[in-house]
Amino acid sequence: GLQNQVSGVRASLPVQILSIYMKVVNYIKESYSELTQKVSWPTSKELVSSSIVVLIASIIIALIVWVMDLGFEKIMTFVYEKLV
Repeated sequence: GLQNQVSGVRASLPVQILSIYMKVVNYIKESYSELTQKVSWPTSKELVSSSIVVLIASIIIALIVWVMDLGFEKIMTFVYEKLV
């Protein structure tokens, strides 16, 4: 808990709650400040082009996984037919 380093006296519960509340409020204020002043947000043109790149990459990866799955299915069907 919160103890005075010199005397070892614990802070009362309302003081502890107030301390936690102030830390949360300070965190929110600092986060808002950073998001509005320090973060460089993409323009809508950059966002659209990045989204298109992600969409194309996702489609390519999905096709690769589909082809691998199809190939694995054919291999397993061949193996099971030879075993039975």
